[in-house]
Amino acid sequence: MSQAPLLPDVPAIAEGGVLLHVGVHKTGTTAIQAALADARSDLQQHSVRYPGKLQAQHRAALALLGRPWGWNSRGGSVMDRRHFDALVRRTEKYDGRVAISSEFFCEAPEEKAIETIEALGGREKVTVVVTLRNLGKLLPSSWQQYLKYGLTTAYEKWLEDVFANPGASKISPTFWKRHDHGDVLTRWSNAVGAKNVNVLVLEDVDRSAQFHAFAQMLGVPESLLVSRMDLTSNRSMTAAEAELLVRLNKKVKKQLQWTDYVRLVRRGVALRMVEGREPGPDEPRLVTPDWALDAAAEQGAKSVATIRSLGVNVYGNLDALETRVPSSSESSQAPSQMPIDAAVSAVTAVIEASREEPTARELAGRTWRQARKDGFGTLFRKTDS
Repeated sequence: MSQAPLLPDVPAIAEGGVLLHVGVHKTGTTAIQAALADARSDLQQHSVRYPGKLQAQHRAALALLGRPWGWNSRGGSVMDRRHFDALVRRTEKYDGRVAISSEFFCEAPEEKAIETIEALGGREKVTVVVTLRNLGKLLPSSWQQYLKYGLTTAYEKWLEDVFANPGASKISPTFWKRHDHGDVLTRWSNAVGAKNVNVLVLEDVDRSAQFHAFAQMLGVPESLLVSRMDLTSNRSMTAAEAELLVRLNKKVKKQLQWTDYVRLVRRGVALRMVEGREPGPDEPRLVTPDWALDAAAEQGAKSVATIRSLGVNVYGNLDALETRVPSSSESSQAPSQMPIDAAVSAVTAVIEASREEPTARELAGRTWRQARKDGFGTLFRKTDS
């Protein structure tokens, strides 16, 4: 089988310039951020700085937006403006190229986008890069991402809310800020100028394509990032794993503070299931209904028309963003059974994470005792959706 193609070559940004990757969400952002973070010292040898010590510059982006991380009423908090100001200082003090990446920047309204560009040196210095994938393909992984924030809404009901009024959602109000791709490009193009915006379309290309492209833009050997493309797991949850998380959220969300939820459920159960097991070939995947695939293709066509009109630099097949994703032959009905190894992984993750605090140990103990008493099937009893 021949390898899928790469993107066309992307010119390097100016020496001393800033490459600002604003997302969007669910387009391999975590993978490229992990590669950039792991390569910090190597990048430095090529006069490229990836600021800070964390995997991405999410704190700076959230601080700029004034958005809370987590549940604001139960342990979440708005990031202090100092995180964004510190990023600006680290960028100003460096003579070489600087790379910045956080998909939360894509949610910025136009005035915040303008503020960001001006703070980082203006249009003469900043190049914005936006990574895009077909909206229909992003829907399952987007819903799963919201599950990791405690969402308790089933997939199809969530889709109904998202598409009932494109541009707004009561359940996931940030969705269209992220995934009206034409609007995202309009905001950032107005802020930095169309000629300073690079769009990477990550459809019909090899998985390494964005790593090659980022290396080219930063003027470093392509192998420096391509060799690090497998640092994170790309796997989505199966239908049963996702259903487990929905039911678990319904049972424990109201009992937890945000910090406990992150440790026990987000990093414990969800991460452990995705990274700690390999689903069997017969395990059903999440199925997007036909009506939602139709709606996504319609929205994709609108975005493509908008992006073409902006005159930004596009690398890859823009038409692929409006292609209707093929229907699935699998049933879209929520699963009623859970593979035992996934259930064991979930409970084990909670127990291991709970060793940190007595209150968490109590919760883990109750979860384990209930599972032994009733069996893991209790998580899949029919409940009101």
